[in-house]
Amino acid sequence: MKSKSLQKNITEIKGVGPKVKEELNKIGINYIQDALFLLPKKYENRTKLTSIKDLTPGEAFQFEGEILESKTIFPGRRSFMARISDGTGFLQIRLFYFSFAQAKAFKVGLHVRGYGVIRTNGSLLQVFHPSYKIFASSKRPVLDNTLTPIYSLGSTKLTQFRARNIIKECLKEIEELNLNEKEIDSIFKQQKISSLSVKDALLKIHNPSVDDDIIKINSYKHEAQERLIVEELATNLIGVKIASEKINKLKAKQMPISNEEVALFKENLPFKLTNAQERTIKEISDDISLAKPMRRLVQGDVGSGKTVVAAVSMYISAKNNTQSVLLCPTEVLAEQHFKNFSAWFKNSNIKIELLTGKMPVSKRRGIYQDLEDGVIDILIGTHAVFQDKVKMKNLGLVVVDEQQRFGVKQRFDLVKKSSDQIMPHQLFMTATPIPRTLAMTIFADLETSKIDELPPGRKPVETLVYSDKKKDEIVKRLETVCKSGNQVFWLCTMIEESENLDVQAADEAKEWIKENTNGLNIGLVHSKLSKDQRDKAIENFRSGKTDVLVCTTVIEVGMDVPNASLMVIENAERLGLSQLHQLRGRVGRKADLDAYCVLIYHGEIGEIAKARLEAMKSTNDGFEISEIDMKLRGTGEILGTKQSGGIELKISDLSRDAHLIKKAEKLVEGLNQKDEKISKILLDRWLGDKQNLIIAQ
Repeated sequence: MKSKSLQKNITEIKGVGPKVKEELNKIGINYIQDALFLLPKKYENRTKLTSIKDLTPGEAFQFEGEILESKTIFPGRRSFMARISDGTGFLQIRLFYFSFAQAKAFKVGLHVRGYGVIRTNGSLLQVFHPSYKIFASSKRPVLDNTLTPIYSLGSTKLTQFRARNIIKECLKEIEELNLNEKEIDSIFKQQKISSLSVKDALLKIHNPSVDDDIIKINSYKHEAQERLIVEELATNLIGVKIASEKINKLKAKQMPISNEEVALFKENLPFKLTNAQERTIKEISDDISLAKPMRRLVQGDVGSGKTVVAAVSMYISAKNNTQSVLLCPTEVLAEQHFKNFSAWFKNSNIKIELLTGKMPVSKRRGIYQDLEDGVIDILIGTHAVFQDKVKMKNLGLVVVDEQQRFGVKQRFDLVKKSSDQIMPHQLFMTATPIPRTLAMTIFADLETSKIDELPPGRKPVETLVYSDKKKDEIVKRLETVCKSGNQVFWLCTMIEESENLDVQAADEAKEWIKENTNGLNIGLVHSKLSKDQRDKAIENFRSGKTDVLVCTTVIEVGMDVPNASLMVIENAERLGLSQLHQLRGRVGRKADLDAYCVLIYHGEIGEIAKARLEAMKSTNDGFEISEIDMKLRGTGEILGTKQSGGIELKISDLSRDAHLIKKAEKLVEGLNQKDEKISKILLDRWLGDKQNLIIAQ
């Protein structure tokens, strides 16, 4: 439903060649309209320069000065320093993650204009990792005449400068937007939601005036932002409604089972189930006994025992002569589930198989054939199960572990693996509890179960927060833990989303721990190691041969080592609460074991980062943490297609914008009285190709 102009390929825009197109495609920009709806995440005031003497610590400023000194600093943590002056004072630029070319560009005598948050080190003014331009004094760049929008560009190679120029060119086509918009704009006015047209809202958002209140616009309270927020929320509500209507028309295989049969399976387990697990199993078994496809979300805190709930569900499926698939985001998690399932099902005649991308081709061929012939009852796998060669004779149940790590398209592809026309039951599991406000609004098409109690004897993990200046104290704690016969995770995360930087940090951490401890065996796991090397390091840690495992976030899920009692997380201020909570859950998994999580922050940290760290100290309740995390970080994408759970909502945030949900519902009511064409325009605008996959959400 795009207008002729807006559906032009993005390559028709000046400055977009094949390489830039490839980068734009990574963030869902294929057409001009997609670029128009790449909305700024924040704004910076680069319309003026602030003298160095007037810079205030803790606030962001634009500054300029001559480079007086530049050098790479050794020993210790490698960093780069450039000292500049504008005649009123001195400012030090610090880079901790930089290339040789970056360092070389800071030549003494040249000038640099930068923007960043000012810090202090004693009487010294500093700025870490500012955005900057280096230039000769004779080629001084012109100051901006509007507030500068900053866009979410993910892991692309696009610069903010390139993104702004592309969007500027796309805005020249915006007049075409009004051709299909008059009815939608009129509904906004009739419902007294907004008098602003979508065209005017986009123009204001991409080109905010210098007179706009930057605090207000960065708080998403500008009228143009609210106009689009309401529209996006309404569109997602429409999407959920469509999904629910489609699902209600589908049929699934009924899977009845007696309580006695389920009891027989549970009796063979080496542990007793909690009341919450029993309740959830009952809810699932009731669902799959019906001809209506189950779509249930199981929320359970880290270590609450979701996996065994999945096992019982898949046991019921096998007993009804249907196949089931357990989809895992990592090989580590898949292998661990396979090991557990093999033990739990050892007294049954149910055949279980593991499928990962690293398996030999000959092994995979055999699995493909057994799946198609119906020989395999339960398949546990990673992304390898999405391959076209994977066909199921009688797929009855799909279980998705850590569902937020898989997008709509992937789940949809998996559901289609059945050879008949029957819709499989779907069970989604997450250790990232969904806030109630989110669940009620967006996941209204899912039934939900909550596993809200931990196994008996499990002690809460005590969380401690340290500055990196106190790493000596942390090392002493580490040595004490290891001498007592327990083990330690040492996790390295970086300031940027860079795999290479993560690896570099892990390598450096291993050497530092080795230099500052005596006689400890230290292992290392990161993405640059071969699978055999990673497997060996993980197995050595699991078996107790290794005292400390230095790693990246590869261990976030699926790394259960009961003897691990200490988790150390570097750069903890850079992670969200949900991720920190996941990582903390890797320790303290053995009954009656005292466990600790040490969060290390670097340098001065902002108010939001402080709030996250304090929240981690104050509670171990994943559901409480999810509510705090939603307030601090937002909700992320709802109807996503990417592996990680997808790109974010373009502009909305359910926590921040909760007061606008009623307006969104009011807009939906108004739209329901109009032609379906109107809803299609909105779905096309906000969801694009994802609208065809809504059914899998």
